[in-house]
Amino acid sequence: MLIIFIVLSAVIIICPMLGGIFTGWNLLFNTNSNDIAREVFIRTRLPRLLLALVAGAALECSGAVYQSVFRNSLATPFTLGTASGGAFGAVLAIKLGFDFSVLGFSSVTVSAFLGSLLSLSIVYLLGRHRGGVTTSTMLLSGVTVGFFFSAITMFLHYIMDPSQSYRVVQWTMGSLDITEYGPILRIAPVVLICLFVLFTMGGQYNQLCLGDEIARSRGVQVERVKNLSFLVTSILVGASVSVAGPIVFVGLIIPHTLRLLIGSDYRILLPATALGGGGFLVLCDTIARLAISPAEIPVGVITAMLGGPFFLFILLRKTPEEF
Repeated sequence: MLIIFIVLSAVIIICPMLGGIFTGWNLLFNTNSNDIAREVFIRTRLPRLLLALVAGAALECSGAVYQSVFRNSLATPFTLGTASGGAFGAVLAIKLGFDFSVLGFSSVTVSAFLGSLLSLSIVYLLGRHRGGVTTSTMLLSGVTVGFFFSAITMFLHYIMDPSQSYRVVQWTMGSLDITEYGPILRIAPVVLICLFVLFTMGGQYNQLCLGDEIARSRGVQVERVKNLSFLVTSILVGASVSVAGPIVFVGLIIPHTLRLLIGSDYRILLPATALGGGGFLVLCDTIARLAISPAEIPVGVITAMLGGPFFLFILLRKTPEEF
């Protein structure tokens, strides 16, 4: 944990300084400066840093929890249709021209959050209807619901005008391109509270990894833990997707990497995943900014390029019985 914290601190300090214009943290305290470098640092790089930390922690911890609840190494919130639901909500808001604000959140942000929750709610209800929250029913329901929302999203995208279409493409790729602190400050307390709730259940997730029956025999209220986990992770993923878009594979890479380094004890793994997930997304965003500078790549493209091979690595490394 100490090593992870040191690495995260180095990432936080160094990454915002890099770019077409080299900036330093001293600009944050130089209130008399009108230099463009200070504006770039405060208005562009610092908000992106904070959003990456919040979104990375939320998505990675959600992925780790899903892998325990389903006892499946490849389970992530996005496999349950969350990304498709959020994309549907955002695209619908853009297409209908919604222009309202709720507690400072834009119509697109609110619609994406509601779309993510709608998708997960449908998947959960389908799983319950089919006999309980089991791995097979939930994952199959998630794939089905995800395809359904993706189909509607493609239809809406097809009938849009060019300006709306550009906004849709930019949002669905996942981006941390933000220039204000308001949305970050509003979702950060929610994310921190949800993360704290997940941390307190670390010991119960250890038991769930052994199987529902063994967990019940050791005093774990399995259904209660699963229901609470779905609720909390739904809020986490919905909050992240609503602001940053669907950044794929983020809930897969860090939990598996940290299991190799520090083991599978969720009492330690979840806090470490929160720190590592934030740092990982900061690094990915830095690569996205620098790769084709002065232009930039959506961060979702970078995580997909890294996550695809990692997904195949896990798939080839484990036997069918381990999934």
